[in-house]
Amino acid sequence: MNHRYIVERIMEIIAFVISEQRMGTPLGSVDMDELQRRGYTESEISAALSWILERQVPSELDADVEASAPGSFRILHGIEADMVQPEAWGLLLSYRDLGFLTNEDVEQLLERAVLMGSEVPVGSGEIKALIAAYVMHQQPWSISGNRILLGGTDSIN
Repeated sequence: MNHRYIVERIMEIIAFVISEQRMGTPLGSVDMDELQRRGYTESEISAALSWILERQVPSELDADVEASAPGSFRILHGIEADMVQPEAWGLLLSYRDLGFLTNEDVEQLLERAVLMGSEVPVGSGEIKALIAAYVMHQQPWSISGNRILLGGTDSIN
């Protein structure tokens, strides 16, 4: 397995957990056995949960988090529509509706997709890779300047 594939799988787990939370399931009650039945490893699940915990939006910051207005949507202009396949656009909108991506994130990803799609239209596989690269390298929410988890190059002295 390559790194890109693993990151995409972790992103799928994050999307699953966020969708469960949106339906009112607390993080501690999300059925992790279901994820294992779907073929995800414990390390992939753990990485996804760590990502969620580091970026969990505290309730006092909820008002500051950008959300799209109910019923609002963005239309692709001609060049974007030529460069981004409908399935890829739908995937971007799905992640935005989950709160996984903000409107600004969608714009950034669309710009990258248009650049990628100059030779061949961007499909769902390519957009997943773009989302994974974009989301996995975002910094966690800064609450008090402290992190809960260690980074990949951190050590305990």
